[in-house]
Amino acid sequence: MNILKNLGIHSKLLIVYISITGLMLAIAFTIITSLNLKSSKNNIISDLNVVADIVADSSVASLAFSDFESAGSNLSLLKSHKSVVFACIRTAGNNVFAEYDLDVKNIFICDDFDAHENIIILNGYVDLFKPVFLDGEPIGRLQIKASLSELTERTIRSAQISLIIFIGLMLVTVLISRRIMRFITDPITSLKDLAQKVSRNKDYSLRMEKTTDDEVGVLIGSFNNMLDQIQNRDSALIEEKEKAEALAESAKNYALKTEKMNVDLENEIRERARIEDELQELNETLEDKVYERTSELKELNEKIGDIARNAGMAEVASGVLHNVGNVLNSVNVSASVIREHVRKSKAENLNRIVMMLEENKDNLAGFISEDDKGRQIPRFLSLLADQLNAEKEGLYNELDELASNIDHIKNVISMQQSYAGSYGVREKVVLSDLVEDALKINLQGMKRYGIKVVKNYNDIKQLYVDKHKTLQVIINLISNAKYALVDSANTEKEIILNISNEDDMARLEVRDTGIGIEKKDVPHLFEYGFKKRRGGHGFGLHHSAIVANELGGSVSVKSDGLGKGASFVLLLPYDKQITE
Repeated sequence: MNILKNLGIHSKLLIVYISITGLMLAIAFTIITSLNLKSSKNNIISDLNVVADIVADSSVASLAFSDFESAGSNLSLLKSHKSVVFACIRTAGNNVFAEYDLDVKNIFICDDFDAHENIIILNGYVDLFKPVFLDGEPIGRLQIKASLSELTERTIRSAQISLIIFIGLMLVTVLISRRIMRFITDPITSLKDLAQKVSRNKDYSLRMEKTTDDEVGVLIGSFNNMLDQIQNRDSALIEEKEKAEALAESAKNYALKTEKMNVDLENEIRERARIEDELQELNETLEDKVYERTSELKELNEKIGDIARNAGMAEVASGVLHNVGNVLNSVNVSASVIREHVRKSKAENLNRIVMMLEENKDNLAGFISEDDKGRQIPRFLSLLADQLNAEKEGLYNELDELASNIDHIKNVISMQQSYAGSYGVREKVVLSDLVEDALKINLQGMKRYGIKVVKNYNDIKQLYVDKHKTLQVIINLISNAKYALVDSANTEKEIILNISNEDDMARLEVRDTGIGIEKKDVPHLFEYGFKKRRGGHGFGLHHSAIVANELGGSVSVKSDGLGKGASFVLLLPYDKQITE
């Protein structure tokens, strides 16, 4: 910490921005690598499940008729799967019926596992156990062992590529940050050098050019004014001293007067020494003051970094990350406004009053009552107090807005975590509750663009579905409607949500008054990669259609053309155990 304290302002700011950028990039690459590893592992297990189902179905007849050769042939088909290193079949009596071993050394054995179906990942291998049924009764168990070496190699390659990208981005960050920091630090460094030169050479004729009206500009102006006063007093002292020496030599009768003048001169000299000491102290404390201001900025950036870090640690869906990003934009705006308030604070004007009062401290009452500048001090202090109160109210308002945005981020992440825990599980849900949760996730973006939501919820039966997948489809439909309204020139920006029944299915309509869809684009809207919105990826609607089909439903679209809005309809089936 002592090393950082003695560094220059430019180096400190550069270290702060590089540290924050490096930390954000490291977290992002860690999350991406973890997600890729998890996705790859799930794909391997999914492929093994498909292969296990095929082999189990093919082995029913072999087990039923005790055909060892046929069972061995079925297992030998696993040679086409390079990751499968061993497979075996046990009878209902837990006896080994047939085996397949990729390695002739026979290093693997057929495990005695009594569960109907399970997956075990251990020591770089995944074991998948699948029961073999005949007329609904288990007549045996199939075990398939696959190697995860390919997944490990893929993970290492991904980590190497991520490291190269990380290093490249950090180099770019360093280059850009060095250039940007100079706009902040160069004026302060120049002022410091000038102050040292004045203090060292006692040359009070030096001046620094004022190029801005910010705090540094005010400081430069005050510094130049101080040098003007010192230079004027120095010239006056020299002139008076010469006059005194001439009078002392030419007329001794003026000795008393000369003595008094010498006393005055000594007082002026002491005042000059005091001013020089103040200048030296200002030079020594200038960097400390800037360091304190930089520390405040660093602390604010660390708070925003904590919010982004907490959001990244939650395994949220891509749609939720996008909406959290919208809220973080509002957080950045609030932080910038607070920084601008602090930068333009009128508190610096107190220095001028303090200097004037210090200069006239020997006759303070007379200065305030008789001097033109002194009579302005009470009114100036009153105006300054009003300005500071206004600044405080503005800062309070921005901090309230910042806290509100942070609470919204926390609520979105908590809700998405509750959904992520139920992924792949079917359960009873109320369609209107899912729609309300999707609206909460998109709420920040709608508030920003003044989008009105109209709800028409009919009382329908509960659904028995995977609520995580269903929520992702609804989020995507509402998000598309939101972007259609953002890009539209219509003043009436509305999203109409209708829940009803249609042919023994639950029906959700998401209709907007946005930019609409061209007739020629409607047939291609759900194709992979098809996009019209700048910044879109062409995957959202395609994925929504696939998920809706998996749930036993469908997604359709209707639009009367450009400028006439669009209507997306999601149909979901009722489950028998709910409706009966």
